[in-house]
Amino acid sequence: VRYWDKAGTAGAGCFTVGVKMGIDRSDPARYWVLDVIRGQWEAAERERIIKQTAGLDGRGVEIGIEQEPGSGGKESAISTIRRLSGYTVTADRPAGDKELRADPFAVQVNSGNVFLMRAEWNQAYLDELTDFPMGAFKDQVDASSGAFSMLTNERVIGGAA
Repeated sequence: VRYWDKAGTAGAGCFTVGVKMGIDRSDPARYWVLDVIRGQWEAAERERIIKQTAGLDGRGVEIGIEQEPGSGGKESAISTIRRLSGYTVTADRPAGDKELRADPFAVQVNSGNVFLMRAEWNQAYLDELTDFPMGAFKDQVDASSGAFSMLTNERVIGGAA
């Protein structure tokens, strides 16, 4: 799966992040973070990158899009889904705070069940996960917890899984 946490300011503010994650075929209790796309892009560039990434990932990779609250968030998610016609895409409306949503993924990380593909994004990714929730950014954590939730079909709502 690849899960996107979208932002929309070029060069500042939050990051748009797409985390690609999978389950190890030889050991279903192991999870792999396969790729992280991260940047501060304006909306049109962000949408181009999301579509380009879907093409590179292939149609077998399910896509999750975080849908922010309100009508603007709904319209943004619908617009992205339309651009990704032909792919399996789900709009996700997460409930609860970021720490609560990140907990199931954090448990697996802290238990040694999550592995990273060696890549240039590793250090920034690990730094953000280590600093969470006190760090300046939470976008990679949000995208990771969303991807993990998709893989495990867990949805944390109001404190109950």
